[in-house]
Amino acid sequence: MPYDLCVKNRQQNILIITVEETDSIREVKQDIKARVAEADEPLFYNGVELADEDATLLEYNIVPDDCPGGPVIHLGGAPWRSFDLECRLPSGGHIKEHVTAETTVAQLKGRITSEVGIPYLCMKLFAGPVELRDPLPLQRYGLAGDSAVQVVTTRSLYAGPAA
Repeated sequence: MPYDLCVKNRQQNILIITVEETDSIREVKQDIKARVAEADEPLFYNGVELADEDATLLEYNIVPDDCPGGPVIHLGGAPWRSFDLECRLPSGGHIKEHVTAETTVAQLKGRITSEVGIPYLCMKLFAGPVELRDPLPLQRYGLAGDSAVQVVTTRSLYAGPAA
């Protein structure tokens, strides 16, 4: 089923193209190249370069969403643009937070506190075995669009009255 895909270049100009989940990155690049001069620039989605031209949009999880214009891919730029970071919660669930390389660990913890209610001072974040330190930016840990952090509580938290 066709859907819109938003292509944004470095000057923030937007091009909307119609694609299908089974379209390859090569086909998308050819469609962009037919309309835009700088189409030889690399494409990025959610902080990850779309380097495998034989891969489909579905393989990169570029699927229809509820946003007008559809998912946004970037033409040119860098992998450190904004991206969604998966935060795995102690309950087994997860949330996605939209961050940049300059977002600090403390800012991310603040967002998790606002979204989920885990007290800031009762959580630690880990990327693999490495504990993330509050004042440092995420880029210091090499986190990008395909990364995840584990949220760990430092003490047991009150979950509310038993049902």
